[in-house]
Amino acid sequence: MLIKVGKMSQEEFNVWLRSSYSGAFYVAGHKFEKTDTEGIRVDGGTFSRDDAAQLYRLLTSRNLATQINALLSILERNGMLLWILLGVSLIMMLLVIMYHV
Repeated sequence: MLIKVGKMSQEEFNVWLRSSYSGAFYVAGHKFEKTDTEGIRVDGGTFSRDDAAQLYRLLTSRNLATQINALLSILERNGMLLWILLGVSLIMMLLVIMYHV
């Protein structure tokens, strides 16, 4: 079962963390779901319950820098940040080679 959440308070999120309800839901475009091993999976990356609670707080913040920090944490956990950095570095290397010759 999947639930889209418009605005859930930190307290409601903490209740979901402690409950036995295992349904997944979206917060700010990111899918939160419980795993079998006491972890919380967010977009494929596994977080501890404390990290997931902090991540929820970062994602629901009004501060754009805080939201970007949360996005980078998610990308790092699910392995996408490495691929993005490798792609950008490859493009930069190709540009240096093209304009150096």
